Amino acid sequence: MERRGSGSERALILIIEDDAGVRDSLSDLLVAKFEVLAAADAEAGVELAREHRPNLILLDRFLPSGDGLSVLETLQGDVRTDAVPVIFLTGDTDEATLERCLERGAVDFIHKPASARELLARIDRALRQSEHQHRLRVLAQTDALTGLANFRALTLRMEEEFRRANRYQYPLSIVVIDLDHLKAINDGMGHDVGNRAILALASHLKGNLRESDFAARFGGDEFVALLPHQTAIEAAAFAERIRAGLRNVVVQRSDGRPAPFGLSVSVGIADHSQGTPRENTDALLKAADAALYVAKREGRDRVVVYGASMGVAPPAVAQRH
Repeated sequence: MERRGSGSERALILIIEDDAGVRDSLSDLLVAKFEVLAAADAEAGVELAREHRPNLILLDRFLPSGDGLSVLETLQGDVRTDAVPVIFLTGDTDEATLERCLERGAVDFIHKPASARELLARIDRALRQSEHQHRLRVLAQTDALTGLANFRALTLRMEEEFRRANRYQYPLSIVVIDLDHLKAINDGMGHDVGNRAILALASHLKGNLRESDFAARFGGDEFVALLPHQTAIEAAAFAERIRAGLRNVVVQRSDGRPAPFGLSVSVGIADHSQGTPRENTDALLKAADAALYVAKREGRDRVVVYGASMGVAPPAVAQRH
């Protein structure tokens, strides 16, 4: 594996090409404009794609270690690489073969040897198209009110984080946060004020996240935070900061005056770790939901960890779940 170029703002191009001369020539051409990774075979190329998530892949149509179409299928079957655009490099001029490449999901193909001008033009076009599609995906996975991820994005991220936690053997916690009494706020003061309460919680949540954390709006009054490398007990400290800090958050009415109520949340937490392994993300989420149910049953405004006698809020500690 070889990585060339510097500058984190530049697009990353992965070249998967078994011919060392072609591979080096492509790298030399592209390194002036892009960061470049190169692999000599299919297996190494797929691993690099999964690890680095390049902005675009130049893929040899025929590889000694695997057909290029099979590599494309592998990339498309992995959530880490399924959105990466692939341009085939091929010496084949058979139209049926080229048509099959496009049908399988390649964004373009380039005949070898290609001129530098043609190669760069096709790469630039593919990157522009990919960026446009990425923006559309972000919009489709973003909650319109809060700007946080929505349920669809949460589902994808949970699966991704769960796989990563399994692979690298670190804990993953899920925190389910329910805004207390939202229906009463909506009924008593109107949905505008209710939306401001939701926005206030979302902003407060964002301000307490680490770079590696992920938060989404799960429903009308529910939010979910994924905390990699955090056990449930460690996640409880995060949740308590959310719960306690919310007391200082003021919601304004439409006329600018403060609303005559404070905000509180009920929180349920569960983790996937060596001590408490979960079969899948559904089991992890259900455990956190069960803890949330206890928090609500015990009077709301508290944090409950699934399977632990932990309720961090007055007036009482939640019973063991």
